[in-house]
Amino acid sequence: MPSTRSSEPADRPRRRRGWLLILAGVLTVGVVAGVLVAVLGGGSESGGSTRPAEVRGTGGEVGSPAPDFRVPALNGQGNVSLADFRGRPVIVNFWASWCNPCRKEFPLLKQALQDHRAQRLAVLGVTYQDIPSDSGSFVKRQSATWPQGVDDGGAVASAYGVRAIPQSFFVRPDGTIAARVFGVTTQSALAGPLANLLGS
Repeated sequence: MPSTRSSEPADRPRRRRGWLLILAGVLTVGVVAGVLVAVLGGGSESGGSTRPAEVRGTGGEVGSPAPDFRVPALNGQGNVSLADFRGRPVIVNFWASWCNPCRKEFPLLKQALQDHRAQRLAVLGVTYQDIPSDSGSFVKRQSATWPQGVDDGGAVASAYGVRAIPQSFFVRPDGTIAARVFGVTTQSALAGPLANLLGS
């Protein structure tokens, strides 16, 4: 009938608009879901991990055994464990990207690694109350190559008695603490604890 044919052109645009609205709604839901997964998922290279730290022992005093720990790596690949470095002199450095003195330490730690390669010196970074993506960006800008771990719940910092940063613990090859330093921001401040650690 003529009335039916004349109504078709008006119906088609209406149907297309309906399908477009449905499609837009589906896409919006998908994007929101993806964002939620990215924000809550964790474990990416710049986002760290929500896995808890494993800590054995307490006390960060000079002469005492350094608490052993295993924390998720900042880059999301595996873990960082102090036990893996037993038999080597180690600097355990608690830091955060928002901490200005911590920023000054990085070039000094990098130089110490180069200068004492023959003594097999190792540095382990432990982020403290920082956003993992910020920590990761800072590490990349500094071209820091030493292992970095994420202490999400603060269990490692608590075991070492860390309440303010930067703090570094100089751990002998036998696992005892040779020195504890609040803020290594100059070469001279690093020289004494290093000499104590390396026995020179």
